[in-house]
Amino acid sequence: MRADKGIPICNKRTDTLFLLLVVVNIVSMAAGMLLYGEPFNFWKDAISYLGATKTVNGYPNYRSFFIFALGMGLSGFIMMKIAFIFHRNYKINYHGLKRNLALFAGTGFFVIIFPCNINNSIHSAGGALLFGDLWGLTLLFLIEAGKLPGAGHITIYHIILHSTVLAYAFNFVIQSGILQITQKFAVFSLIVILKLTTSLYRLTPQYEDEFDEEETTSAGRLENQCNT
Repeated sequence: MRADKGIPICNKRTDTLFLLLVVVNIVSMAAGMLLYGEPFNFWKDAISYLGATKTVNGYPNYRSFFIFALGMGLSGFIMMKIAFIFHRNYKINYHGLKRNLALFAGTGFFVIIFPCNINNSIHSAGGALLFGDLWGLTLLFLIEAGKLPGAGHITIYHIILHSTVLAYAFNFVIQSGILQITQKFAVFSLIVILKLTTSLYRLTPQYEDEFDEEETTSAGRLENQCNT
């Protein structure tokens, strides 16, 4: 992979959208747990249960399903917007790769809306798509951030992210009794580390000189209109 000489990680607009992504996911999951059709056991029940049309014991779960679907749908649109920004902004390093990862993650958010109790294969495919691509995107960000001045703590981010994700993957393969516990740590560490890493774009020496092409074009049009 050839090293570019642009702005690493992301820019202000994508960082703001990643913050919105984190907020939407935390709020939707918390609300889904509160509205679940029966008492939700945080450490024993899978997050996917929130998007099921029925609870584990067969009770209706439409309120939680609606919140889950809304949250995942909004997350999908946010990731598509991020992909579009990466596509247009050639100043960002590896913008094409980041665009593709964001695009596939967004697709995964849409696919995971399919209820796991109706077809778990489709639901799981969406989960694997969004989780895998968000992990890949975060890993790329971490590698870039590690080269920035003042980002010596990146090693800690690597340890937290990879240890929780690998622990979840291992327990998923062996279907252990602590699978759902490791799932919570993996999911929340992924979204938190993702956001903490995107905010490090501020450490880039030239980020203050960055401009967004779309905003600049709009400003230019407005100036032309005012001068006519």
